[in-house]
Amino acid sequence: MRSPERSCRGATVVEFVVIVPILLFVLLGVLQAALAFHAKGNLTYAVFEAARAGGLEHAKPAAMFAAFGRALVPYYGGGSDSAELAQRLAMVRADLATGAARLEILSPTSKSFDDFYSPGLSARAGGGVRVIPNTNLMMLRCPRDRPDCPADPATNSSGQSLQDANLLALRVTYGIPRSKQIPMAGSFYAKALQLAGVGQDDAFVADLLERGRIPIVARATLRMSSEPFEQAAVSLSSGTPGGAAGSGSGSGGPQGGGFGGGGSGTGHDCHAGDPRCDPNCGVRLCCVGSKFTP
Repeated sequence: MRSPERSCRGATVVEFVVIVPILLFVLLGVLQAALAFHAKGNLTYAVFEAARAGGLEHAKPAAMFAAFGRALVPYYGGGSDSAELAQRLAMVRADLATGAARLEILSPTSKSFDDFYSPGLSARAGGGVRVIPNTNLMMLRCPRDRPDCPADPATNSSGQSLQDANLLALRVTYGIPRSKQIPMAGSFYAKALQLAGVGQDDAFVADLLERGRIPIVARATLRMSSEPFEQAAVSLSSGTPGGAAGSGSGSGGPQGGGFGGGGSGTGHDCHAGDPRCDPNCGVRLCCVGSKFTP
């Protein structure tokens, strides 16, 4: 007959085998959540730096991309001298070149330029691009050379005032790489997001999850310190691999610009009318893909 003491020892072993893996997995999940929170903090800082650069440089994507890449250097390890920093920056650019992030210009939109562009400032900028005034905003409802512009947000097409049209609003979606995840816990987290339906209405997010990257989003809004140029807000991808982004009549979808680079190369492209992409593609948003071309 088996003794009660031996039976208890056997039950303890079974309980240990069942409970310890669960507790270990919960602990790994907590650590993964902490890493995601750390990544979100770094991304928020990088997006703010991109917005600040855009505010000073007429919302030009090249300036924002360069600032965004530099601001992510600490997240990728930083460095103690210029050589190490340059190496980390190269790592950032290489990772972003795989399609790790998407930048969206939420404001100003093409409709903002419809309502508030200044012909005189556009001529000074060389023509071919519409420009919104940025000076004496408290004294103006319309550009001085367009006093009859549709200034009322309740009735104009943008739903903005001239002051609102000078707000640069950015949104970046970034995928945390596997190297920044807890083994097993990160993969489980990404799969759980897929099963929960995350990315079903966003082809870019779905692609991040498919590659095992955990998507996070950060936003930044600040007032422009220079005149907004329409080329930043309405640049649409040509859809041709390696081709430069073309211009369109609206803003929208993931584009062919590159983080840290110029406007060449193609990312996760989106075109007006494509149901796989943001429904606002070509209408309200300017989304810039993450392919990097030196």
